[in-house]
Amino acid sequence: MSHECNNFLMTCIDFRFHEAIYQWAKDKGLQNDFDLVSMAGVQKSIIDEDTRAAVLKQLDISVRLHKSHTVILIAHQDCGAYGGSVTFASWDEEKAKYIEDLNKAEELIYQKFSNLNVRKMVLTFDSENKIEIIEV
Repeated sequence: MSHECNNFLMTCIDFRFHEAIYQWAKDKGLQNDFDLVSMAGVQKSIIDEDTRAAVLKQLDISVRLHKSHTVILIAHQDCGAYGGSVTFASWDEEKAKYIEDLNKAEELIYQKFSNLNVRKMVLTFDSENKIEIIEV
């Protein structure tokens, strides 16, 4: 088995979405081609000075040891690190905040790893728990 992978995939710790994220990765041909890190509030954990160093250390290890060249950040609706959906007036407001913070996280990653590709995703779900992962 190769000791290299192309992707560094960062997801939230929220158990509700693990199966859907693994299925999405499989559907996108990423199965067995990513290092996985999970922290509450993916993008928030990068922009927060208290947790940023830990995240960037894991990314550095992935880049150095496994030759990862793409970072995939998957944020999700109703994130507890933000207080959940009830914190926002609407899904549009919530999504806008996640995208704003994903963009900040991307900038911080590029400050240290200018040669990496960063992909930003938002996971949404409806009242029947149908999950969709969209790139933003």
